[in-house]
Amino acid sequence: MSKTIMAVGAHTGDAQLTCGMLLAKHAMAGDRVITVDLTAGERGTPKGYTPETFRTYNVECAKRFADHLGGISIVLDTPDGELYDTKEQELALATLMRQYEVNAVLYHWKHSLHKDHEAANRITENAIFYASLATFQHELPPAPIRRFMCAENWEDEPEFKPYFWFDVSQAFPLWKEAIRELWLSEHSTSFKYLRYYEALSIVRGARIGVDHATCFGTSPTGQRQILEML
Repeated sequence: MSKTIMAVGAHTGDAQLTCGMLLAKHAMAGDRVITVDLTAGERGTPKGYTPETFRTYNVECAKRFADHLGGISIVLDTPDGELYDTKEQELALATLMRQYEVNAVLYHWKHSLHKDHEAANRITENAIFYASLATFQHELPPAPIRRFMCAENWEDEPEFKPYFWFDVSQAFPLWKEAIRELWLSEHSTSFKYLRYYEALSIVRGARIGVDHATCFGTSPTGQRQILEML
């Protein structure tokens, strides 16, 4: 049975860069993949753009990324840099999770250099609660979320520890083709995004004996494993 995987990012580019290889793997397996950008990242405005025109461009790029994977791109209206953990934000995301009957959620780690990323973590975790809770009054049935984990992001390094490792070698070419649709992947003057995440996938892959791998973390309670015996 196919699954629906949702990746949530604070800005356009976050989910696509950090979760995109795993999304590509699931897309190739026939699953539905959805990226949700809580903001369009429009205030990282490059020369020749205004925040308004860069927002429009980023929304278009996010859609083109999703199109490569046969997926869905959703970009919310919150202004870049003004992302706050409010019940309104949480419920808007929870409604999307219910609407698309999401099975798994990928999102930001709880600690970050960027305040929008930390807000995105709290928004997503509370949205998962509202989306999954059967007794929460909502017009849509609960989302069948069974798995949620935090992506490895260069800005979200404090206390992040990789726990889940995925071989994404076969999906890597699709991701690399898709991620080039995003301006910041190769044109940012502040950080070499594509180079970093490609190199990271090689390093992670070497640790598990494959060409490319991607890693995700989880909370201490998510690391609890119940065994009958060795």
